[in-house]
Amino acid sequence: MENSIALGVNAQYIQQTEEYNKIDALLAFILYIFVTLGCLLLGKLFVWNNLILTETYIFYTTGAFSLSCIGIAFLFCLFRKQKLATMGFNMDQAKKSLVMGMFLFAVTVVLGGIWAVLTGSTIQTDIKVIAMRIIYFQIFIGFYEELVFRGYIGTRLYGYFSNKQISIVITGIMFSLMHVPFHMTVAQMGFIEYILMHWINLVFLVIFHCGFQWLYSKYNSIIAPTILHFIIDFIQWFIIA
Repeated sequence: MENSIALGVNAQYIQQTEEYNKIDALLAFILYIFVTLGCLLLGKLFVWNNLILTETYIFYTTGAFSLSCIGIAFLFCLFRKQKLATMGFNMDQAKKSLVMGMFLFAVTVVLGGIWAVLTGSTIQTDIKVIAMRIIYFQIFIGFYEELVFRGYIGTRLYGYFSNKQISIVITGIMFSLMHVPFHMTVAQMGFIEYILMHWINLVFLVIFHCGFQWLYSKYNSIIAPTILHFIIDFIQWFIIA
């Protein structure tokens, strides 16, 4: 049991993940491949349609992709006859997860505001675009990535691998590399070239994964990591350097 304790997971999380086997791990990797290839295709769509790359186009294409990935995760869960609680929809500590999420939300907003003042940055002002981006970052980025990586892939691999710390690192690397196909395609760079130029950002993504994983497993809930994920991404867009 000692090796089952990683990043402060609670007993309910451990109990759920102990039920996963090779089939669940295989489905997790299949979902990952679908997500990664989808990111590559999304990047190509953005490049091909550069002349019509409006906020509306980005919103709908990203939304269609994200909802497709979410749908597959739900279908895999249904296929394995697993409850939605196994993907973070757990009510036992939902309130605590919400409180923690809102606290981290407030801290991120304050730090982002301080950074904006110190650097003399401006902010986005288009209300329509801001509204779209709130949905975009909350549902199509934050919720989708937390459900797929912390809710489905992370839990299934955590349960399958005997070494829990390694399973978290592996999922973190997968999470980090998932971002590469889209961004390298949009930047029109090769895989190795992109890795070499952006390796620091990729390392930070692994670290972020560990933080999101801790929030998820501490409460066995998707709420806190989704809130934090949303506000981090939103602030980065909202504040114009």
